[in-house]
Amino acid sequence: MESEYAEHTQVSNLCSKLSFEEKEVIQLYQTLSQKSPFQAPPGQLSIAFVSIDEISRLHGQFMDDPTPTDVITFPGDSDFNEAGEICVCPEVAYEYAKANNGDFSRELTLYLAHGYLHLAGLDDIEDNDREKMREAESIVMAIIIESRSIPNFKFPT
Repeated sequence: MESEYAEHTQVSNLCSKLSFEEKEVIQLYQTLSQKSPFQAPPGQLSIAFVSIDEISRLHGQFMDDPTPTDVITFPGDSDFNEAGEICVCPEVAYEYAKANNGDFSRELTLYLAHGYLHLAGLDDIEDNDREKMREAESIVMAIIIESRSIPNFKFPT
């Protein structure tokens, strides 16, 4: 069964160093839509890969914290058939993966999954909510890995 994300996902790559196949990112969200116990709202989903300067600007503008962050999620408006927008920073994922001997594609996929979970109604501001978010991340990452849905992201140094 094809999920609605096949035709209702817009992927924008505004990070010049990042390369990937758009269809793999869409497949990631199809997998989450079909197999995750957490469901984001229906509608147009926008994914934006942004630079560290842009994520810092967004973080400052919308959360009064001008420091870089990994992902920012904006809820959509069901009246306009919008699921929401997920803005992720590949540079933050790259630096984190490098510093922790991790896999860049997996780290960036975690950020995309985190954004999806925000759209599904999870939060991570309070300690209790943060614990629930980490559990949900583990669940959806297991689904993504089992489904072989981690996009092959490239980020040359």
